[in-house]
Amino acid sequence: MSRMESVEQGDSKFITSGKEKFLYYNTLAIIVKALEGSYTLIDLRNENTVSGKIARVDGWMNIEMEDVVFYDSRGTKHGFSQFFVCKRNIRYVHIPKGISTTDLIEKQLNKLSHRPKHKKPHTFKKSRANRYQQETVNSLFSVRAPKQTAN
Repeated sequence: MSRMESVEQGDSKFITSGKEKFLYYNTLAIIVKALEGSYTLIDLRNENTVSGKIARVDGWMNIEMEDVVFYDSRGTKHGFSQFFVCKRNIRYVHIPKGISTTDLIEKQLNKLSHRPKHKKPHTFKKSRANRYQQETVNSLFSVRAPKQTAN
């Protein structure tokens, strides 16, 4: 497998590296990745807040959002159709009520690690070897089985 590979994510196609995959598996960015497509609230370091739909999250936790309402520190609202939040500006990501973080993590790990496996058909030699192994194991267990005695 090459260092860079193409990954299909919803409607968009983007490039992800091995480092980015490592970050998904080993940081809490996987929780935010699992929230893609849902509406949430993000507190920023400069006392501002962003509320909207998470469109895409990368392994470094940079977030692209849609249908955003930006609240500045004075409480003024500003609407945006698209908004980008850099990782270093994130203070807190609010998880919507009713969503379990452990379920999010498990679902996202299964989604990321799922690869279709190509099964090769067994050759005659391999099938015969498996059959002989199974017969040997069965015969060993039948010999070692304790005998029942009536007392």
